[in-house]
Amino acid sequence: MAQSGFVLPLNDVVQGDYLTERLEVGPAATVAKMLPGRHVVYDGTDYGVKEGGAAGSVIGIIGYGEANADYKPATRDTAYTARGDEIPIHNGAFRARVYVTEAVGKGDPLVAAADGKFDKYDSATFVASSHVLGHAAETIADAGQIWAVMSI
Repeated sequence: MAQSGFVLPLNDVVQGDYLTERLEVGPAATVAKMLPGRHVVYDGTDYGVKEGGAAGSVIGIIGYGEANADYKPATRDTAYTARGDEIPIHNGAFRARVYVTEAVGKGDPLVAAADGKFDKYDSATFVASSHVLGHAAETIADAGQIWAVMSI
């Protein structure tokens, strides 16, 4: 594993000073996409969330370490299992282990993408209703999971 320049938590997807809300997997959510490290948006009520897209107001990142034991997935790479599950949603300025749709380099700005993932900012294809939510804290050669510094 390459050195990242900071100590990585082994069993969580967030690090730093973040706020946590306990919200539920909403009725329009695709349960298989409700994975720790993906971003979420409003889903019909202030208590419900679903996987975010390229446009929309991102509420936060799905967490893992602070999940209620009744709903916590087996690992941080496993989706929550049902609509109505209470899940931790983190927001603020923090590091997060997030999903990216393409290769990114350390420092690249990140914007919301489909399925709760993130894209590298590209001024030619930037969705006007979205904005930069953070930047990559490490480099990856293809789509996958990286640590990023977020501000949501």
